Amino acid sequence: MLERLHLELTNICNFKCEFCPDGIMVRRRGHMHLDLLTRILDELAATPLTKILAFHLMGEPLIHPQIMTAIDLALERHLKLHLTTNGSTFALRPQHIPQLLERPLPKLTISLQTPDPVTFQIRGAPPHLSAEAYFTGIRDFISAHAASGSPTRIHLKFLDTSPHAFLVPHKALTIAQNRPAMQAHLRHWINQLCPHHPHPEAICNRYQPGRWQLLPLTPRLVLEIFPLDSWGNVTAQQVYPATWGTCNGASRQAGILYDGTVVPCCKDYEGNIPLGSVTTHSLAEILQAAPACQLRQDFSRFQVNNPVCQQCLGADTPTKALLRQAGSLVYFHLYRPWQQWRDPRWGEI
Repeated sequence: MLERLHLELTNICNFKCEFCPDGIMVRRRGHMHLDLLTRILDELAATPLTKILAFHLMGEPLIHPQIMTAIDLALERHLKLHLTTNGSTFALRPQHIPQLLERPLPKLTISLQTPDPVTFQIRGAPPHLSAEAYFTGIRDFISAHAASGSPTRIHLKFLDTSPHAFLVPHKALTIAQNRPAMQAHLRHWINQLCPHHPHPEAICNRYQPGRWQLLPLTPRLVLEIFPLDSWGNVTAQQVYPATWGTCNGASRQAGILYDGTVVPCCKDYEGNIPLGSVTTHSLAEILQAAPACQLRQDFSRFQVNNPVCQQCLGADTPTKALLRQAGSLVYFHLYRPWQQWRDPRWGEI
């Protein structure tokens, strides 16, 4: 069973973030048709193929013309649905706030990423969406959520650009370059969202640079910090490709692009490793077919043979490439199992 299936409702986005490969993606743009979505959801409801269904890969799902219907279709089938959004429609389409709050989503991630007006400039937002309006929309949503009976767990996501030996961002960006800078951003947002929080400094002090972290503010609101890395799109520099290592692509995660193409992971934004198409075969058949089986077999033997995976696990220096390959073994075979042993819910957050 997959831990997570990423389903791309659309690969169209109203932002052009400098840290995202949207600007270099050459794949045709479009929305998933509801009949295809319904067929996928019916299979997921009938067959235990994944623990979590995530409306997230490329694109902004809340600009899909039938997004609320898509959410309802998943929830009606009792699928554990996670939704990721850049949060722009809370200002641009404020009706989304009550519409989302009346739907019992298990989790909604708001990719705040750039937490102040200066860094917001790298988001490539629509000209009519100012930083002030964007932040106000997010605060309005979180405030309405706090006052509601919604069971949804909200994650507010910050991008950490502090230097790290394992990471290979495709361009240099400055958002939070060190611990004091990120702590200042966190402190500002804690004061905005929970002005009466009893221990804001304790939360800020838990932050560690260069690490993915979850900092709960309330039982339904979590600050999430994520280090800047590439989507495997290290195209502007020489890449020393990986030849060994491992990944959970096609074994614990997979993705479905809006046109039905199945890919092994959420980083294959171009669909360069097509495993099959759900327009002609079931997802279960695709995951058991030769391309997916070959990937799983290679990774189980610590071999990285696909050129796309070699670039993704590679790096811009030989030393960093070695660290990333070794790090993949440590992460997938030691760290993740240890975390899931400590907390069986860890893979579902």
